[in-house]
Amino acid sequence: MNIIEVVATVENFFNDVIKKPGVVIGVLRDTDIYKVQIEVPEEVEYMRRRAKDDLLAIYEVVVDSDLEILSFERKHLRERTSINIGDV
Repeated sequence: MNIIEVVATVENFFNDVIKKPGVVIGVLRDTDIYKVQIEVPEEVEYMRRRAKDDLLAIYEVVVDSDLEILSFERKHLRERTSINIGDV
């Protein structure tokens, strides 16, 4: 398994299962798992209620050595034009 396979697995998971296309922005190998950060746009209705600008979420995804997604969790939410990462 290489990092390209891990990135493809996470991007495919978000596209196919979560129905949110995203871009991987970071990968960290930790013993026999990978911790992957992916940035995805949030739902349009949610954006209208919460912010004036598009919202982007950063999720942390844990992938095992068999390319199985073990967990995913939203870590941060920000407006697209903001340079600060944090909760909106």
